[in-house]
Amino acid sequence: MRLLLADDHPMIRNALEVLLRGTDFEIVGMAGTGEAALADVERLQPDILLLDLQMPGGTGMDCLRSLRARKSPLRIILLTAAIEDNALLEARDLKVQGIVLKNSDPAYLLECLENVRAGRSWFDPELTHRVRQLAASRGTRRRPNLAPRERQLVGFVRKGLRNREIAEALGVTEGTVKVYLHAIFEKLGVVNRTELAIRADEFL
Repeated sequence: MRLLLADDHPMIRNALEVLLRGTDFEIVGMAGTGEAALADVERLQPDILLLDLQMPGGTGMDCLRSLRARKSPLRIILLTAAIEDNALLEARDLKVQGIVLKNSDPAYLLECLENVRAGRSWFDPELTHRVRQLAASRGTRRRPNLAPRERQLVGFVRKGLRNREIAEALGVTEGTVKVYLHAIFEKLGVVNRTELAIRADEFL
């Protein structure tokens, strides 16, 4: 399978190239920034993206959000030294196929790649239990009480409408829409409209 590796550390890139040498996984490109990774996805059309979480020019999460917003079918595996709880849950919600910790056994990456190639997801064992606990905790929280106008806005975002289109539909200004959306983000604990659109069914 054709892999694109996005990581800003040359040592990591070289180590992964050596690890995958002689396997069925071919690294067809390497990117050192988030912007370069997105450009290389378009240019090289890889099967799998190995994506570092922390990079200049757009983080791994920024790239993941952008690719999912484009409805890209690309299979994505996050490579990271550590990941915060919110990012971990968001990555799961964004249907990332794998997460591998950089300090884990290199065999884990090969295991992850094999699972992802077979159409399955694979999370580092250190993260699997944590994801379940966080998901269970989030599931037991009381659903935020949205006002009718806020529910309407969430519905518009789920449909992919832009602020201008929402403003026209509601008969308000774009500035008012931005204020509403910011308040909704705060109330629901989401970071942007992409996450809101993906999790809309959870809130409505």
